[in-house]
Amino acid sequence: MLGKKIREIRMSKGLKLADLAEKTGLSTSYISLLERDLTSPSISSLKKIAGALEIPLFHFLIEENKSSVLIRKDERKKLALPNSNIIHEYVTPLPMGNQVKPKQEIIYTELEPGTWSSDEPMSHRADECLLVLEGEIEVQVGMEVYTLSEGDSLYIEEMLPHRYYTLSKAKAKLISALVPPNF
Repeated sequence: MLGKKIREIRMSKGLKLADLAEKTGLSTSYISLLERDLTSPSISSLKKIAGALEIPLFHFLIEENKSSVLIRKDERKKLALPNSNIIHEYVTPLPMGNQVKPKQEIIYTELEPGTWSSDEPMSHRADECLLVLEGEIEVQVGMEVYTLSEGDSLYIEEMLPHRYYTLSKAKAKLISALVPPNF
């Protein structure tokens, strides 16, 4: 299934296996094995492939379900990262095929107490606004540190490295809005 997605996107962009291998630094044979679902990629390999294909990483990590403009709470697409205490749910529809192609991405996140959103600060090509719904988080943006409580928001310009940490004893719940979509 994952291999089929990689192959379809690669071919839609007119790239040969060798082209994708060169752009990612991965071997042609490895990518061929991936596309035939004969091996499973690491997250770092998927990031390289997503970057080379100029698509968001979530295209490879989400469960395939029908998408619609109306998204019920129990129908949200979830991003499940291995060995993670974080739950990400897409509030906005994900671009799939000829369906709606949103110009923003809104993600609902739950973060366990004492947990970082990522091991290292991450940056992306999207402006992001965080809104804390419940709990308290510490946000590192570059060299600055902010403490946000329920109802507080923080706007982060694109390409600024950032991550956040749950300070509260209960889960932190927040909404992230990204423009353009880029998770």
